[in-house]
Amino acid sequence: MTVAVWTLLQEGGRIDLAGTLARLGALVALYLVFTVSQRWLSRSPVLKSISMPLNLLVLMLLALLFLKPVLLQLNPHIADAILASASFFGVAIVLKLVDVFLFDLLAQWRKKPQVPLVVRDIGRWAVAALALVLIVRGFFPGVNLNVLAFSSLVVGYIVGNATQDTLGNLISGLALNTERPFQIGDWVTVGSHTGVVVDTTWRATRLRTKADDYIVIPNSSIARDAIVNFSRPTRNHGCYQAIGVSYDTPPNKVRQVVLKVLAECPEVCAEPAPSVFLTGYGDFSVNFTIKFFIADFARQDPIQSGIMDRLWYAFRREGISIPYPIQDCRERDAVVDQREERAAVRESIRKLLMGVDLFQSLSPVELDSLVERETLQLFAAGEKLCRQGEAGKSFYIISRGRVAVQVAGTDGRPVTVAQLGAGEFFGEMSLLTGEPRSGTVVAETDVDVVCIAKDDFAGVLKPNPELAGKLAVVLEKRLSDRQEKMAAVSSLSAIPETRMALAARIRKFFGL
Repeated sequence: MTVAVWTLLQEGGRIDLAGTLARLGALVALYLVFTVSQRWLSRSPVLKSISMPLNLLVLMLLALLFLKPVLLQLNPHIADAILASASFFGVAIVLKLVDVFLFDLLAQWRKKPQVPLVVRDIGRWAVAALALVLIVRGFFPGVNLNVLAFSSLVVGYIVGNATQDTLGNLISGLALNTERPFQIGDWVTVGSHTGVVVDTTWRATRLRTKADDYIVIPNSSIARDAIVNFSRPTRNHGCYQAIGVSYDTPPNKVRQVVLKVLAECPEVCAEPAPSVFLTGYGDFSVNFTIKFFIADFARQDPIQSGIMDRLWYAFRREGISIPYPIQDCRERDAVVDQREERAAVRESIRKLLMGVDLFQSLSPVELDSLVERETLQLFAAGEKLCRQGEAGKSFYIISRGRVAVQVAGTDGRPVTVAQLGAGEFFGEMSLLTGEPRSGTVVAETDVDVVCIAKDDFAGVLKPNPELAGKLAVVLEKRLSDRQEKMAAVSSLSAIPETRMALAARIRKFFGL
Protein backbone atom coordinates (compact mmCIF):
# COMPACT_ATOMS: atom_id res chain seq x y z
CA MET A 1 0.00 0.00 0.00
CA THR A 2 1.40 3.31 -1.04
CA VAL A 3 1.46 5.91 1.73
CA ALA A 4 1.00 9.53 0.70
CA VAL A 5 3.56 11.95 1.98
CA TRP A 6 3.78 15.73 2.11
CA THR A 7 7.10 17.43 1.65
CA LEU A 8 7.59 20.71 3.50
CA LEU A 9 9.82 22.67 1.22
CA GLN A 10 10.90 25.23 3.80
CA GLU A 11 12.30 22.62 6.18
CA GLY A 12 12.76 19.66 3.88
CA GLY A 13 10.85 17.53 6.39
CA ARG A 14 8.32 14.84 5.71
CA ILE A 15 4.98 14.45 7.48
CA ASP A 16 2.97 11.27 7.48
CA LEU A 17 -0.36 12.62 6.23
CA ALA A 18 -2.37 9.49 7.06
CA GLY A 19 -0.97 9.39 10.59
CA THR A 20 -1.57 13.07 11.04
CA LEU A 21 -5.20 12.72 9.96
CA ALA A 22 -5.66 9.80 12.35
CA ARG A 23 -4.25 11.84 15.25
CA LEU A 24 -6.42 14.80 14.27
CA GLY A 25 -9.51 12.55 14.17
CA ALA A 26 -8.74 11.19 17.65
CA LEU A 27 -8.28 14.78 18.91
CA VAL A 28 -11.65 15.87 17.51
CA ALA A 29 -13.39 12.79 18.91
CA LEU A 30 -12.03 13.29 22.41
CA TYR A 31 -12.81 17.01 22.27
CA LEU A 32 -16.41 16.26 21.27
CA VAL A 33 -16.71 13.84 24.19
CA PHE A 34 -15.38 16.55 26.52
CA THR A 35 -17.78 19.14 25.05
CA VAL A 36 -20.78 16.86 25.61
CA SER A 37 -19.71 16.06 29.16
CA GLN A 38 -19.07 19.75 29.83
CA ARG A 39 -22.67 20.60 28.98
CA TRP A 40 -23.74 18.34 31.80
CA LEU A 41 -21.04 19.63 34.17
CA SER A 42 -21.92 23.28 33.36
CA ARG A 43 -25.08 22.93 35.41
CA SER A 44 -22.84 23.83 38.33
CA PRO A 45 -22.41 27.65 38.54
CA VAL A 46 -18.73 27.23 39.49
CA LEU A 47 -17.86 25.09 36.45
CA LYS A 48 -19.96 27.32 34.22
CA SER A 49 -17.86 30.34 35.22
CA ILE A 50 -14.66 28.64 33.92
CA SER A 51 -16.18 27.01 30.83
CA MET A 52 -14.34 29.14 28.23
CA PRO A 53 -10.78 28.90 29.65
CA LEU A 54 -11.38 25.23 30.42
CA ASN A 55 -12.38 24.55 26.79
CA LEU A 56 -9.25 26.26 25.50
CA LEU A 57 -7.04 24.45 28.01
CA VAL A 58 -8.41 21.01 27.06
CA LEU A 59 -8.10 21.79 23.35
CA MET A 60 -4.45 22.82 23.72
CA LEU A 61 -3.59 19.79 25.86
CA LEU A 62 -5.18 17.49 23.32
CA ALA A 63 -3.24 19.24 20.55
CA LEU A 64 0.02 18.66 22.42
CA LEU A 65 -0.94 15.05 23.15
CA PHE A 66 -1.80 14.05 19.59
CA LEU A 67 -0.06 16.58 17.34
CA LYS A 68 3.19 17.35 19.13
CA PRO A 69 5.42 15.40 16.65
CA VAL A 70 3.80 17.22 13.76
CA LEU A 71 4.09 20.58 15.49
CA LEU A 72 7.77 19.98 16.22
CA GLN A 73 8.37 19.23 12.57
CA LEU A 74 6.59 22.41 11.51
CA ASN A 75 8.34 24.67 14.04
CA PRO A 76 9.61 23.86 17.54
CA HIS A 77 8.33 27.17 18.88
CA ILE A 78 4.70 26.30 18.01
CA ALA A 79 4.60 23.56 20.63
CA ASP A 80 6.19 25.89 23.19
CA ALA A 81 3.63 28.61 22.42
CA ILE A 82 0.74 26.16 22.84
CA LEU A 83 2.21 24.86 26.13
CA ALA A 84 2.71 28.42 27.40
CA SER A 85 -0.87 29.31 26.49
CA ALA A 86 -2.13 26.16 28.22
CA SER A 87 -0.15 27.12 31.32
CA PHE A 88 -1.68 30.60 31.31
CA PHE A 89 -5.23 29.26 30.94
CA GLY A 90 -4.51 26.79 33.74
CA VAL A 91 -3.45 29.67 35.99
CA ALA A 92 -6.59 31.61 35.00
CA ILE A 93 -8.79 28.62 35.95
CA VAL A 94 -7.07 28.21 39.30
CA LEU A 95 -7.42 31.93 40.06
CA LYS A 96 -11.13 31.83 39.20
CA LEU A 97 -11.73 28.77 41.43
CA VAL A 98 -9.83 30.41 44.31
CA ASP A 99 -11.86 33.60 43.76
CA VAL A 100 -15.16 31.70 43.92
CA PHE A 101 -14.08 29.73 46.99
CA LEU A 102 -12.81 32.74 48.96
CA PHE A 103 -15.36 35.39 48.04
CA ASP A 104 -18.52 33.37 47.37
CA LEU A 105 -18.54 30.03 49.18
CA LEU A 106 -16.39 30.93 52.20
CA ALA A 107 -17.97 34.38 52.64
CA GLN A 108 -21.45 32.83 52.48
CA TRP A 109 -20.48 30.16 55.03
CA ARG A 110 -19.02 32.78 57.39
CA LYS A 111 -21.99 35.10 56.72
CA LYS A 112 -19.72 37.95 55.63
CA PRO A 113 -20.72 40.58 53.04
CA GLN A 114 -19.57 39.84 49.51
CA VAL A 115 -16.59 41.67 48.01
CA PRO A 116 -17.59 43.78 44.97
CA LEU A 117 -16.83 42.24 41.57
CA VAL A 118 -14.61 45.12 40.48
CA VAL A 119 -12.20 44.52 43.37
CA ARG A 120 -12.16 40.77 42.74
CA ASP A 121 -11.53 41.27 39.01
CA ILE A 122 -8.68 43.71 39.58
CA GLY A 123 -6.97 41.38 42.03
CA ARG A 124 -7.40 38.35 39.79
CA TRP A 125 -6.21 40.16 36.66
CA ALA A 126 -3.18 41.59 38.44
CA VAL A 127 -2.07 38.08 39.49
CA ALA A 128 -2.84 36.78 35.99
CA ALA A 129 -0.69 39.53 34.43
CA LEU A 130 2.20 38.63 36.73
CA ALA A 131 1.78 34.96 35.82
CA LEU A 132 1.79 35.86 32.12
CA VAL A 133 5.11 37.69 32.46
CA LEU A 134 6.66 34.75 34.30
CA ILE A 135 5.37 32.26 31.72
CA VAL A 136 6.69 34.31 28.81
CA ARG A 137 10.11 34.61 30.48
CA GLY A 138 10.12 30.90 31.27
CA PHE A 139 9.23 29.62 27.80
CA PHE A 140 10.71 32.42 25.69
CA PRO A 141 13.71 33.91 27.55
CA GLY A 142 14.83 35.73 24.40
CA VAL A 143 11.69 37.88 24.11
CA ASN A 144 12.24 41.60 24.86
CA LEU A 145 9.48 42.52 27.32
CA ASN A 146 10.39 46.22 27.14
CA VAL A 147 9.05 46.39 23.60
CA LEU A 148 5.86 44.67 24.78
CA ALA A 149 5.51 47.17 27.63
CA PHE A 150 6.00 50.15 25.29
CA SER A 151 3.44 48.74 22.88
CA SER A 152 1.01 48.28 25.75
CA LEU A 153 1.43 51.93 26.75
CA VAL A 154 0.70 53.11 23.21
CA VAL A 155 -2.36 50.88 22.94
CA GLY A 156 -3.48 51.97 26.40
CA TYR A 157 -3.24 55.65 25.49
CA ILE A 158 -5.31 55.14 22.35
CA VAL A 159 -7.94 53.06 24.14
CA GLY A 160 -8.02 55.48 27.09
CA ASN A 161 -8.87 58.46 24.89
CA ALA A 162 -11.56 56.45 23.13
CA THR A 163 -13.19 55.23 26.38
CA GLN A 164 -13.04 58.17 28.78
CA ASP A 165 -16.52 57.54 30.21
CA THR A 166 -15.73 53.89 30.85
CA LEU A 167 -12.49 54.80 32.60
CA GLY A 168 -14.34 57.43 34.66
CA ASN A 169 -16.78 54.76 35.80
CA LEU A 170 -13.89 52.43 36.59
CA ILE A 171 -12.07 55.00 38.70
CA SER A 172 -15.33 55.92 40.49
CA GLY A 173 -15.94 52.23 41.15
CA LEU A 174 -12.49 51.89 42.69
CA ALA A 175 -13.12 55.00 44.84
CA LEU A 176 -16.44 53.60 46.04
CA ASN A 177 -14.81 50.32 47.01
CA THR A 178 -12.03 52.17 48.81
CA GLU A 179 -14.35 54.41 50.84
CA ARG A 180 -16.99 51.63 51.16
CA PRO A 181 -20.11 53.78 51.66
CA PHE A 182 -22.10 50.57 51.13
CA GLN A 183 -21.63 46.84 50.77
CA ILE A 184 -23.41 44.18 48.76
CA GLY A 185 -26.70 43.49 50.54
CA ASP A 186 -27.10 47.03 51.96
CA TRP A 187 -30.28 49.02 51.35
CA VAL A 188 -29.36 52.44 49.96
CA THR A 189 -30.82 55.49 48.29
CA VAL A 190 -28.71 56.94 45.47
CA GLY A 191 -30.22 60.06 43.98
CA SER A 192 -33.88 59.21 43.49
CA HIS A 193 -33.38 55.43 43.47
CA THR A 194 -33.77 53.13 46.48
CA GLY A 195 -32.83 49.46 46.50
CA VAL A 196 -30.55 46.73 47.82
CA VAL A 197 -27.02 46.61 46.38
CA VAL A 198 -26.67 43.49 44.20
CA ASP A 199 -23.15 44.00 42.84
CA THR A 200 -20.62 46.59 41.73
CA THR A 201 -18.87 46.02 38.39
CA TRP A 202 -16.25 48.00 36.50
CA ARG A 203 -18.84 50.28 34.97
CA ALA A 204 -21.88 50.43 37.26
CA THR A 205 -23.61 49.40 40.46
CA ARG A 206 -26.80 47.39 40.29
CA LEU A 207 -29.70 47.88 42.74
CA ARG A 208 -32.78 45.73 43.21
CA THR A 209 -35.83 47.77 44.23
CA LYS A 210 -38.70 46.72 46.49
CA ALA A 211 -40.65 46.03 43.30
CA ASP A 212 -37.97 43.46 42.30
CA ASP A 213 -36.73 45.63 39.44
CA TYR A 214 -33.05 46.14 38.62
CA ILE A 215 -31.60 49.64 38.38
CA VAL A 216 -28.12 49.96 36.88
CA ILE A 217 -26.44 53.22 37.92
CA PRO A 218 -23.04 54.27 36.45
CA ASN A 219 -20.37 54.50 39.13
CA SER A 220 -19.51 58.05 38.09
CA SER A 221 -23.10 59.11 38.82
CA ILE A 222 -23.01 57.46 42.25
CA ALA A 223 -19.78 59.28 43.08
CA ARG A 224 -21.53 62.63 42.43
CA ASP A 225 -24.80 61.91 44.29
CA ALA A 226 -25.57 61.77 47.99
CA ILE A 227 -25.80 58.21 49.31
CA VAL A 228 -28.15 57.22 52.14
CA ASN A 229 -27.32 53.81 53.61
CA PHE A 230 -30.22 52.30 55.56
CA SER A 231 -28.12 49.32 56.68
CA ARG A 232 -25.35 51.27 58.41
CA PRO A 233 -24.19 51.80 61.12
CA THR A 234 -26.66 49.07 62.18
CA ARG A 235 -29.40 47.11 60.45
CA ASN A 236 -31.97 48.82 62.71
CA HIS A 237 -33.82 51.53 60.81
CA GLY A 238 -35.84 54.31 62.43
CA CYS A 239 -39.34 54.92 61.04
CA TYR A 240 -41.59 57.92 61.58
CA GLN A 241 -45.38 57.87 61.39
CA ALA A 242 -47.59 60.95 61.76
CA ILE A 243 -51.06 60.70 63.28
CA GLY A 244 -53.69 63.15 64.54
CA VAL A 245 -56.31 62.68 67.25
CA SER A 246 -59.20 64.67 68.64
CA TYR A 247 -58.59 67.56 71.02
CA ASP A 248 -60.82 65.76 73.53
CA THR A 249 -58.16 63.07 74.12
CA PRO A 250 -55.40 63.70 76.71
CA PRO A 251 -51.91 63.35 75.16
CA ASN A 252 -50.76 60.79 77.69
CA LYS A 253 -53.67 58.54 76.85
CA VAL A 254 -52.64 58.66 73.19
CA ARG A 255 -49.05 57.78 74.13
CA GLN A 256 -50.20 54.91 76.32
CA VAL A 257 -52.33 53.36 73.58
CA VAL A 258 -49.72 53.83 70.83
CA LEU A 259 -46.87 52.37 72.88
CA LYS A 260 -49.02 49.39 73.83
CA VAL A 261 -49.75 48.72 70.16
CA LEU A 262 -46.05 48.99 69.25
CA ALA A 263 -45.09 46.63 72.09
CA GLU A 264 -47.39 43.98 70.61
CA CYS A 265 -45.84 44.21 67.11
CA PRO A 266 -43.14 41.52 66.89
CA GLU A 267 -41.27 43.24 64.06
CA VAL A 268 -40.81 46.49 66.03
CA CYS A 269 -37.49 46.54 67.92
CA ALA A 270 -37.65 46.74 71.70
CA GLU A 271 -34.33 48.61 71.68
CA PRO A 272 -34.14 51.47 70.90
CA ALA A 273 -37.52 51.85 72.52
CA PRO A 274 -40.40 53.40 70.55
CA SER A 275 -41.42 56.96 71.41
CA VAL A 276 -44.35 59.28 70.73
CA PHE A 277 -43.92 63.05 70.33
CA LEU A 278 -46.60 65.72 70.33
CA THR A 279 -45.56 67.82 67.34
CA GLY A 280 -48.29 70.41 66.93
CA TYR A 281 -51.84 71.64 67.33
CA GLY A 282 -53.60 71.55 63.99
CA ASP A 283 -56.90 73.04 62.87
CA PHE A 284 -58.77 69.81 63.51
CA SER A 285 -56.44 67.59 65.55
CA VAL A 286 -53.60 67.29 68.00
CA ASN A 287 -50.72 65.96 65.90
CA PHE A 288 -48.26 63.30 67.05
CA THR A 289 -45.19 61.71 65.47
CA ILE A 290 -44.49 58.07 66.27
CA LYS A 291 -40.88 56.90 66.13
CA PHE A 292 -39.95 53.22 66.16
CA PHE A 293 -37.19 50.97 64.84
CA ILE A 294 -37.33 47.90 62.60
CA ALA A 295 -34.59 45.40 61.77
CA ASP A 296 -35.56 44.78 58.13
CA PHE A 297 -35.78 47.86 55.91
CA ALA A 298 -37.21 45.76 53.08
CA ARG A 299 -40.37 45.20 55.15
CA GLN A 300 -40.87 48.84 56.14
CA ASP A 301 -44.08 49.28 54.15
CA PRO A 302 -45.95 46.18 55.43
CA ILE A 303 -44.78 46.82 59.00
CA GLN A 304 -46.03 50.42 58.95
CA SER A 305 -49.30 49.30 57.38
CA GLY A 306 -49.79 46.69 60.11
CA ILE A 307 -49.13 49.27 62.83
CA MET A 308 -51.66 51.68 61.33
CA ASP A 309 -54.23 48.87 61.17
CA ARG A 310 -53.73 48.04 64.84
CA LEU A 311 -53.85 51.69 65.87
CA TRP A 312 -57.26 52.11 64.20
CA TYR A 313 -58.75 49.25 66.18
CA ALA A 314 -57.03 50.29 69.43
CA PHE A 315 -58.27 53.89 69.08
CA ARG A 316 -61.76 52.57 68.37
CA ARG A 317 -61.74 50.50 71.56
CA GLU A 318 -60.40 53.37 73.69
CA GLY A 319 -62.84 55.94 72.31
CA ILE A 320 -60.09 57.99 70.64
CA SER A 321 -61.33 59.62 67.45
CA ILE A 322 -59.18 60.44 64.42
CA PRO A 323 -60.68 63.73 63.18
CA TYR A 324 -61.04 64.91 59.63
CA PRO A 325 -62.17 68.28 58.27
CA ILE A 326 -65.95 68.62 58.59
CA GLN A 327 -68.41 71.47 58.76
CA ASP A 328 -70.91 71.13 61.59
CA CYS A 329 -74.12 72.92 60.57
CA ARG A 330 -76.11 72.06 63.70
CA GLU A 331 -77.43 74.96 65.77
CA ARG A 332 -76.60 74.98 69.44
CA ASP A 333 -76.70 77.36 72.37
CA ALA A 334 -73.18 77.68 73.74
CA VAL A 335 -74.43 79.23 76.99
CA VAL A 336 -76.79 76.32 77.62
CA ASP A 337 -74.07 73.81 76.81
CA GLN A 338 -71.66 75.45 79.23
CA ARG A 339 -74.33 75.59 81.92
CA GLU A 340 -75.08 71.89 81.54
CA GLU A 341 -71.41 70.99 81.53
CA ARG A 342 -70.82 73.04 84.69
CA ALA A 343 -73.78 71.39 86.38
CA ALA A 344 -72.38 67.94 85.62
CA VAL A 345 -69.00 68.94 87.04
CA ARG A 346 -70.58 70.37 90.20
CA GLU A 347 -72.51 67.16 90.75
CA SER A 348 -69.34 65.13 90.35
CA ILE A 349 -67.49 67.35 92.85
CA ARG A 350 -70.39 67.15 95.31
CA LYS A 351 -70.25 63.34 95.30
CA LEU A 352 -66.51 63.43 95.90
CA LEU A 353 -66.79 65.81 98.85
CA MET A 354 -69.60 63.80 100.41
CA GLY A 355 -67.39 60.71 100.28
CA VAL A 356 -64.64 62.37 102.33
CA ASP A 357 -64.98 62.01 106.10
CA LEU A 358 -63.36 65.43 106.53
CA PHE A 359 -66.41 67.16 104.99
CA GLN A 360 -69.23 64.98 106.29
CA SER A 361 -69.83 67.41 109.13
CA LEU A 362 -70.62 70.22 106.68
CA SER A 363 -74.22 71.29 106.23
CA PRO A 364 -75.79 71.14 102.72
CA VAL A 365 -75.47 74.91 102.41
CA GLU A 366 -71.80 74.85 103.44
CA LEU A 367 -71.17 71.99 101.03
CA ASP A 368 -72.83 73.86 98.14
CA SER A 369 -70.77 76.94 98.94
CA LEU A 370 -67.58 74.90 98.71
CA VAL A 371 -68.68 73.09 95.54
CA GLU A 372 -69.28 76.38 93.72
CA ARG A 373 -65.68 77.39 94.23
CA GLU A 374 -64.07 74.20 92.89
CA THR A 375 -63.27 72.71 89.47
CA LEU A 376 -61.67 69.50 88.22
CA GLN A 377 -57.97 69.73 87.42
CA LEU A 378 -56.14 67.32 85.09
CA PHE A 379 -52.58 66.13 85.79
CA ALA A 380 -50.53 64.01 83.38
CA ALA A 381 -48.88 60.75 84.36
CA GLY A 382 -45.46 61.48 85.88
CA GLU A 383 -46.38 64.96 87.11
CA LYS A 384 -45.88 65.79 90.77
CA LEU A 385 -48.95 67.21 92.45
CA CYS A 386 -46.96 68.24 95.52
CA ARG A 387 -43.43 67.76 96.86
CA GLN A 388 -42.20 66.68 100.27
CA GLY A 389 -41.12 69.60 102.46
CA GLU A 390 -42.68 72.40 100.39
CA ALA A 391 -45.23 74.76 101.91
CA GLY A 392 -48.79 73.81 101.11
CA LYS A 393 -52.25 75.30 101.53
CA SER A 394 -54.39 72.92 99.49
CA PHE A 395 -56.20 69.61 99.71
CA TYR A 396 -56.71 67.09 96.87
CA ILE A 397 -59.50 64.62 96.19
CA ILE A 398 -58.94 62.11 93.34
CA SER A 399 -61.80 61.88 90.86
CA ARG A 400 -60.09 59.59 88.33
CA GLY A 401 -56.72 57.89 88.04
CA ARG A 402 -54.07 56.79 90.51
CA VAL A 403 -51.24 58.52 92.41
CA ALA A 404 -48.30 57.29 94.48
CA VAL A 405 -47.35 58.83 97.81
CA GLN A 406 -43.58 58.83 98.29
CA VAL A 407 -41.32 59.79 101.18
CA ALA A 408 -37.54 60.02 101.37
CA GLY A 409 -36.07 56.81 102.78
CA THR A 410 -33.01 56.40 104.97
CA ASP A 411 -30.76 56.48 101.86
CA GLY A 412 -32.48 59.57 100.48
CA ARG A 413 -34.22 57.68 97.69
CA PRO A 414 -38.01 58.00 97.35
CA VAL A 415 -40.01 55.13 98.79
CA THR A 416 -43.64 54.59 97.88
CA VAL A 417 -45.68 54.27 101.07
CA ALA A 418 -49.16 54.35 99.54
CA GLN A 419 -51.12 54.36 96.31
CA LEU A 420 -54.34 56.32 96.17
CA GLY A 421 -57.16 55.95 93.67
CA ALA A 422 -60.53 57.46 92.83
CA GLY A 423 -62.38 58.82 95.89
CA GLU A 424 -59.25 59.01 98.07
CA PHE A 425 -57.57 62.25 99.14
CA PHE A 426 -54.38 63.79 100.55
CA GLY A 427 -53.00 67.14 101.77
CA GLU A 428 -55.46 67.70 104.61
CA MET A 429 -52.72 68.82 107.07
CA SER A 430 -51.46 71.46 104.65
CA LEU A 431 -54.99 72.71 104.04
CA LEU A 432 -55.98 72.93 107.70
CA THR A 433 -52.72 73.80 109.48
CA GLY A 434 -50.31 75.06 106.79
CA GLU A 435 -47.92 72.23 107.64
CA PRO A 436 -45.23 71.49 104.98
CA ARG A 437 -45.95 68.52 102.76
CA SER A 438 -45.05 65.26 104.48
CA GLY A 439 -44.59 63.40 101.20
CA THR A 440 -44.34 63.73 97.44
CA VAL A 441 -47.40 62.76 95.41
CA VAL A 442 -46.75 61.60 91.83
CA ALA A 443 -49.41 60.83 89.24
CA GLU A 444 -48.99 57.23 88.07
CA THR A 445 -51.69 57.73 85.43
CA ASP A 446 -53.51 60.76 84.12
CA VAL A 447 -55.58 61.96 87.08
CA ASP A 448 -58.51 64.33 87.59
CA VAL A 449 -58.51 65.94 91.05
CA VAL A 450 -60.47 68.49 93.00
CA CYS A 451 -58.02 70.92 94.59
CA ILE A 452 -59.43 72.79 97.61
CA ALA A 453 -57.28 75.79 98.58
CA LYS A 454 -57.14 77.52 101.99
CA ASP A 455 -58.94 80.63 100.72
CA ASP A 456 -61.83 78.51 99.41
CA PHE A 457 -62.17 76.53 102.65
CA ALA A 458 -61.91 79.67 104.80
CA GLY A 459 -65.26 80.80 103.38
CA VAL A 460 -66.81 77.69 104.94
CA LEU A 461 -64.85 77.50 108.19
CA LYS A 462 -64.99 81.11 109.39
CA PRO A 463 -68.80 81.30 109.65
CA ASN A 464 -68.75 78.02 111.64
CA PRO A 465 -65.70 77.91 114.00
CA GLU A 466 -67.04 74.77 115.71
CA LEU A 467 -66.00 72.78 112.61
CA ALA A 468 -62.39 73.05 113.77
CA GLY A 469 -63.00 70.56 116.58
CA LYS A 470 -64.77 68.07 114.29
CA LEU A 471 -61.98 68.32 111.73
CA ALA A 472 -59.39 67.76 114.48
CA VAL A 473 -60.98 64.39 115.33
CA VAL A 474 -60.58 63.20 111.73
CA LEU A 475 -57.03 64.51 111.51
CA GLU A 476 -56.00 62.73 114.71
CA LYS A 477 -57.02 59.36 113.29
CA ARG A 478 -55.33 59.97 109.92
CA LEU A 479 -52.10 61.12 111.59
CA SER A 480 -51.99 57.97 113.66
CA ASP A 481 -52.31 55.80 110.54
CA ARG A 482 -49.65 57.82 108.74
CA GLN A 483 -47.13 57.48 111.57
CA GLU A 484 -47.39 53.70 111.35
CA LYS A 485 -46.56 53.76 107.61
CA MET A 486 -43.71 56.22 108.10
CA ALA A 487 -42.10 54.05 110.77
CA ALA A 488 -41.92 51.15 108.32
CA VAL A 489 -39.60 53.06 105.96
CA SER A 490 -37.83 55.52 108.24
CA SER A 491 -36.02 55.24 111.53
CA LEU A 492 -37.55 58.55 112.63
CA SER A 493 -40.78 58.48 114.59
CA ALA A 494 -42.96 61.17 116.10
CA ILE A 495 -45.70 61.31 118.67
CA PRO A 496 -49.07 62.08 117.04
CA GLU A 497 -50.71 65.32 118.10
CA THR A 498 -53.88 65.25 120.16
CA ARG A 499 -57.15 66.50 118.75
CA MET A 500 -57.05 69.52 121.08
CA ALA A 501 -53.65 70.56 119.80
CA LEU A 502 -54.80 70.04 116.22
CA ALA A 503 -57.94 72.09 116.77
CA ALA A 504 -55.83 74.92 118.19
CA ARG A 505 -53.55 74.83 115.12
CA ILE A 506 -56.55 74.95 112.76
CA ARG A 507 -58.03 77.97 114.54
CA LYS A 508 -54.73 79.77 114.53
CA PHE A 509 -54.03 79.04 110.83
CA PHE A 510 -57.45 80.38 109.75
CA GLY A 511 -57.46 83.22 112.26
CA LEU A 512 -60.58 82.02 114.09
